[in-house]
Amino acid sequence: MKNKISFIILSAIGIIPAMAQSTARESFNADWTFEKDGQSRQLDLPHDWGVEYAFEQVYPGETGKLPWWGVARYSKILNASQDDLNSGERFLLDIDGAMSGAKVWCNDELVTEWPYGYASFRADLTPFLKPGDNLIAVTLNNPENSSRWYPGGGIYRNVWLTKESPVAVGQWGTYLVATPGKNDTAEVTIDITLESHVKPYVGDVITKIFDGDKVIATESTTDTISDGKTIRQQFNLKNIKLWSPDNPKLYEAKTFVMNPDGGEAEYSTPFGIRSVEFNSEGFFLNGEKNFLKGVCLHHDAGALGAVWSNDAWVRRLNLLKEMGCNAIRTSHNPPASELLQLCDSLGFMVMDEFTDSWTLPLNKKPNGYVSLFNDWAEKDLKAMIHRDRNHPSVIMWSIGNECEEQLDPTTWWVPMMLYDICKQEDPTRVVTSGNNKLPAYKTAYHLVNDVYGFNYKPHAYADFHDRYPNQPVLGAETSSCVSSRGFYLFPVSDDKGKGWNEGEPFQVSSYDLYAPGWASKPDYEWEFEDRAPYLTGEFVWTGIDYLGEPTPYNVDWSILTNFQNEEEKAKAEEALRQQAQTPPPSRSSYFGIIDLAGFPKDRFYLYQSRWNPELPMAHILPHWSWDGREGEITPVHVYTSGDSAELFVNGKSHGMKKKGEGEYRLRWDEIVYEPGTVEVISYKDGKEWARDKVKTSGKPSSIKLSEDFMGDDLMYIRVEVTDKNGQMVPYANNNLEFTISGPGKIVACDAGDPTSHIPFYSTKLPAFNGLCSVIVKRTGNGKIILNAKSKGLKSASIKI
Repeated sequence: MKNKISFIILSAIGIIPAMAQSTARESFNADWTFEKDGQSRQLDLPHDWGVEYAFEQVYPGETGKLPWWGVARYSKILNASQDDLNSGERFLLDIDGAMSGAKVWCNDELVTEWPYGYASFRADLTPFLKPGDNLIAVTLNNPENSSRWYPGGGIYRNVWLTKESPVAVGQWGTYLVATPGKNDTAEVTIDITLESHVKPYVGDVITKIFDGDKVIATESTTDTISDGKTIRQQFNLKNIKLWSPDNPKLYEAKTFVMNPDGGEAEYSTPFGIRSVEFNSEGFFLNGEKNFLKGVCLHHDAGALGAVWSNDAWVRRLNLLKEMGCNAIRTSHNPPASELLQLCDSLGFMVMDEFTDSWTLPLNKKPNGYVSLFNDWAEKDLKAMIHRDRNHPSVIMWSIGNECEEQLDPTTWWVPMMLYDICKQEDPTRVVTSGNNKLPAYKTAYHLVNDVYGFNYKPHAYADFHDRYPNQPVLGAETSSCVSSRGFYLFPVSDDKGKGWNEGEPFQVSSYDLYAPGWASKPDYEWEFEDRAPYLTGEFVWTGIDYLGEPTPYNVDWSILTNFQNEEEKAKAEEALRQQAQTPPPSRSSYFGIIDLAGFPKDRFYLYQSRWNPELPMAHILPHWSWDGREGEITPVHVYTSGDSAELFVNGKSHGMKKKGEGEYRLRWDEIVYEPGTVEVISYKDGKEWARDKVKTSGKPSSIKLSEDFMGDDLMYIRVEVTDKNGQMVPYANNNLEFTISGPGKIVACDAGDPTSHIPFYSTKLPAFNGLCSVIVKRTGNGKIILNAKSKGLKSASIKI
């Protein structure tokens, strides 16, 4: 397969458009007819039907307690004139993602099908069109028992229509490799694959490279133009700037294909210039040692469900950036292409992942990707690579996650096949996977990974490096700490399994000490990372809460495969049996560093203290409003990027503490609760570094509204329940009601409570530990006013 494992990755892409594409592409999202369960209505895409329903206790929490499965049909009229049809133009329908089992029809004739719900694909409508109105339809068959998390249902990503010239760059038809050189130079090679629907002719293909609006290089090729022809062009660039998370510099290559009738087809390939190297010493970006401070993310956007929203994801990525995160793992599927565009432009490195199962279902879902693998794996993987291989943010391909084949040599042909496809289609990037079977790395299986990815096995890093000193190693999935924002359980235990009750309120303590049996608190992972200077990075499970998988209240038998210790496995199995008899109400995860509504949990600041060490910060937990706990032990923990801190309760010092080796938080575990103020002063190298303060709040008195994130289409409004002094009441769960006037509508509301069964579309819900979020969509020009009220509280309004 390969003789050595030290890879330098040199590649591409950029900001607008979301991926390399024809500039003739236009949105085809508006005015579709949606039909399901005997009902019909008009809507715009993207659309997820599952999230439009109410939560149901009888549905599995594992997939969000929402009815995402079923059969549905989307249809729309496309008008094509006789002149359009005579012009030789092609009508190309691009669907970025449809969940799932998609078939595209034109005038009741099948055009194409693509079953994988996370794949992007194209339907050429041209041969099926007639003059006048044409009925375009997309049918979906989304089967139950096909996902381990909430997948959504519907055409949940964007749809595009391109009226393309007879001769043009093919679908995802450019492959651009940018190699940095010395003295701010770079060599750029672009392979251009053409699609032609005319007889071969001699013509010109011209590519111009832009830095903003300025053309910095041009290459023209005159050659015989024919269908499937690949033309290579090369450029030497000077005075370039490298792409990195700190400076995500982007360029654009515009390719013009001259048609025999004198017209031209234009194709845009945004790109970035950077070098990536994985070797025995770690991970290097642009020649400098770096570390992947990454998070795993599922594809849903909380209260919006699986629907792609640029604004929602800008908000999310901005929060992760603030935390110090520099990398995303698209667990466990190809992402929306727009997500990669945002990672290109905002500065995130990406592990682009293919699937979570191959050929063996076992505890995976029998209707999941295992049912598609034999017929579709090669097509799906090639489609993902061709679509995404120009993005500078994409630094590695992941061919799978926790697949059952890890320990069975008779099935290793599967990852070997996927590995070979990656290398054939893009030899510039490394291949990895997420591996949870501990013995697998001691076998030849490790060779199907350029960079070996461990899931929850930090104790194996050193042995792996000793065995294979030339093979890079990665924490592909780490920690899986669980918590509920603003919830604390007493007494505080250091036993990772004692941070939650088996019954109500079905919440997990936010002291960040708790995790399922296979997982750990962040501190445990970091102890091993600090002993492994060769480690290339980690991807935490997860950056943000998501719909489904509400562990530890998740009846998910597949988790048993994560246990190596038989005693722990037996305990987990018994707990699952008890839960299965009376399923908990939980419908979303507890794993997130940020909750489902987009509010940081305490853990956000723990990761910020490690990942953003030059940011002066300190964070105290828990809150300090504990009516009835007077005189009781209430431990205080402090997360800080400093090296030491002094804690004060009502002005009295409780001593200075300093981080020792393997310590990542400062703890005052004997603090006795008394109302008032807790303050911390942190220090670094003997100098004051940062401060934080928490105060005892009064009773709920008012509602406070403020702008959280203002996007182009969506606006997020932060809602706080405050006391008479304007301080948030951290235990408040008052029932809130929202109304709106002006050119806007309330799209969704959520407070981040993983047990709430109030539909996201409801405008009435309780706050969760003092907070709530309202998502408003602008529908026209003018002033929007959002109003909030609650019985017994002073109302509030905000002008947007």
